[in-house]
Amino acid sequence: MSSRHLFLTSGGLTEEMKHSFFQITGKRPEAVKLLFIPTAAIETDGAREGIIVCLHELLLMGLRSENIFVYNLELILSKGYERTYSAYVTDEHIVSRLMSTEELKGFDAVFVGGGNLAVLCREMVRTGFGPVMKQAVDAGLAYVGISAGSMYAAGNLADGLNIIPNPIIPHWEGDRSISLPIDGGEIRLADGQAVYIEDHTVCLI
Repeated sequence: MSSRHLFLTSGGLTEEMKHSFFQITGKRPEAVKLLFIPTAAIETDGAREGIIVCLHELLLMGLRSENIFVYNLELILSKGYERTYSAYVTDEHIVSRLMSTEELKGFDAVFVGGGNLAVLCREMVRTGFGPVMKQAVDAGLAYVGISAGSMYAAGNLADGLNIIPNPIIPHWEGDRSISLPIDGGEIRLADGQAVYIEDHTVCLI
């Protein structure tokens, strides 16, 4: 799997999207290794409930709990910080340190959950994880964004991934979009819709 694949969803993967997702990984659900980033949802209980729902949905997809690695960026030291009293620990646990692009390639996909986009972007910038993850996605790590996770990958913020120039507006309750804007205009996604990116091809599904 070397092509770039991203599902930028409003409310998560539909059944059809799940089928496509497993085709992309080339694995049965129980064999898929997933990195789950819940960071956008860690500051309020209402948002934390979304983490519960997302993990529940992943298990319903057939993934094994032992193959889902929860990676909360708030536990990672800031980029450039020099450790003091913990300096004697030479083999840091992966939960508390920045993973490398090579380590990320050991996963089949990364799920970036919903919540507060500003919190997610703040932690991506603070830790330096955003560019590391983008390198892995460009090398073939499948990316699934949910709400804020989709906005982070799109053109909503200067410090986001900017895989596409268009801002994404999730949970849109007006008329459903039937095509992508020609220019860099807003992409308004209702729940059940997504922007799918394969290499440099972008489509609405």
